[in-house]
Amino acid sequence: MTRTFFLGLGGQKCGSTWMQAQLARAPGSDFGRLGEYQVWEGDLGSVFARYRVAEPSTWGKIKGEAMRRLRRPVPARYLRWRMQTDRDEYFDYFARLLAPRDIVRTGDVTPSYAALPAPMLAGIRDGMASRGITTKVMFAMRDPVARLRSHLNMDIAKGRIPPGDETERLAAFYATEEAAARSRYDLTLAALAQEFSQENSFLCLFEEMFTADGIAAFAAFAGIDIPQSAGGTRVNARQTDIAPLPDTLEAEIARHYAPVYHAAAEALPQVATLWPSARHVLTSA
Repeated sequence: MTRTFFLGLGGQKCGSTWMQAQLARAPGSDFGRLGEYQVWEGDLGSVFARYRVAEPSTWGKIKGEAMRRLRRPVPARYLRWRMQTDRDEYFDYFARLLAPRDIVRTGDVTPSYAALPAPMLAGIRDGMASRGITTKVMFAMRDPVARLRSHLNMDIAKGRIPPGDETERLAAFYATEEAAARSRYDLTLAALAQEFSQENSFLCLFEEMFTADGIAAFAAFAGIDIPQSAGGTRVNARQTDIAPLPDTLEAEIARHYAPVYHAAAEALPQVATLWPSARHVLTSA
């Protein structure tokens, strides 16, 4: 029986939470304690440094270790800390989830994993393979301007960016390290292609994800049944298309991320028509 680990690379605000939800609810799945494990990106530092979990107090370690030995759910921060400080714990954790005969799939769908370089992706794949587990990787992309708007609104809601005029905030935000770290689909695609075969890779567009064809394609890749009605529920979706942006700002953002559009169009040519902002970069749009 094939045991599969699904590694979700995001992208952020591109529907990865919906993908994880479909996988987790399917019979034969156990995705464990957390929705996003956020284990690997902290190694990258920079804007991802905030994902490094501080070492627990002595009491926190005693409590967490006792619960772990009793096979009871441990606190999320303790679990992440153990995985970040002992990577074998990461692989062994998912291997334990797959141990029951009726469990065939598990995974970690963390949107900021889109920034992981090829050697880290290879390390995850090989760590799972050493335990007899096949890794399948998933990556969803969205019109970069729409993704940035959703990202900005999320950061405002979380208090990372002060509220204000969206156009002004977006103009100041789109080229920041925080924005770019999650928008470089071209780098993600290159790393993915280097380490994973097409058979074990799933690329899709947010704009097609919830259509009948999009649902069917993901279901076939994952080997699960997904009802067509599932396309009507977008998990963690944020509406960013209520008011159009000034065309000049949309063009400025698109041209700044031109390599992203070209790489995405090479992988999935339909971006030329499905991404409204692509008209500023792709001559065929």
